[in-house]
Amino acid sequence: MFEGQSQSYEFRDEHQKTHRFSQGDVIALPAGIAHWCYNDGEVPVVAIYISDVNNGANQLDPRQRDFMLAGNKRGQQTYRPEAQERSQNIFSGFSIELLSESLGISTGMARQLQGQNDQRGEIVRAQRGLALVQPYASPQKQEQEQLQQREYYHSRPSRQQQHGSGWSNGLDENFCTMRVRQNIDDPNLADAYNPRAGRITQLNSQKFPILDLVEMSAVKVNLYQNALLSPFWNINAHSVVYITQGRSRVQVVNNRGRTVFNGELRRGQLLIIPQHHVVLKKAQREGCAYIAIKTNPNPMVSRIAGKNSIFRALPNDVVASAYRVSREEARRLKHSRGNEFGVFAARHTYRSNEEVSGAAASS
Repeated sequence: MFEGQSQSYEFRDEHQKTHRFSQGDVIALPAGIAHWCYNDGEVPVVAIYISDVNNGANQLDPRQRDFMLAGNKRGQQTYRPEAQERSQNIFSGFSIELLSESLGISTGMARQLQGQNDQRGEIVRAQRGLALVQPYASPQKQEQEQLQQREYYHSRPSRQQQHGSGWSNGLDENFCTMRVRQNIDDPNLADAYNPRAGRITQLNSQKFPILDLVEMSAVKVNLYQNALLSPFWNINAHSVVYITQGRSRVQVVNNRGRTVFNGELRRGQLLIIPQHHVVLKKAQREGCAYIAIKTNPNPMVSRIAGKNSIFRALPNDVVASAYRVSREEARRLKHSRGNEFGVFAARHTYRSNEEVSGAAASS
């Protein structure tokens, strides 16, 4: 409250735009951007954070570091020995006198900022809730902002130019106006859909431009009962897979043809799949849903079966010679999944005429 000679003025709260998030949202946070989250819903929020320490924005050594504006890290379980000690917020390292003088606050308030006696950790409870300013934006205004954002990204230099000369001047001032949230659960946004098997939804920098800054992308896969995902490998990215629903049988093979993972993933479990490692997934009886975070804003995959697969691109004679099968068997191998793409419905195992004849003779 500011008191004048004849009237008083109340300082109203001013803050950057807040973004509401819900189940299925992907939130992109560029490196070095301060952020906070508040749950005003009726159920707990489970959020998965994925960071790439080899991102071009990281000029430090390849380790994960969290610089906390408030709170502290206490009692955390971690695999990093250097993170065993309690971490405090960034104000804790300054002297009380300089901190209070630079911010124009009392020494008591400076001590509060440092959280010297605060044992709550990273997650705190807002006892009286939060009163936030929520500006209204019409659909036309939102569409205009998205158009401006796409035009801005199309005019930006390439990633190689960015890494060579640093980020473009004034880019930091645009972070607060960028679209940072995109839902990946909407069935209408699926890139591949099979009514008997499931769907695949990709979120790359073409759909979500800010991903070009964080140099990552996301893929959501929903597999129905006993459905399969076409065997594939990531051409230009590593992948972090997190199961959100159900169970899936997963096998991963390395460059030596050895199985490096063969097991079942359940809800809440995570698996890291390195670049070029071949993956095969099959949903169990209750189906399966997972999200994969990839270390490239525009990831590419090479599929082994189905439409647009690597086998479809090979001549019949090449396949026949490589695997010592007949031309007919090679043709069946190439087209066994018809025009299915990405997700496959469960089928009975195909047996060749020779196998059928041999089985009949032995009986």
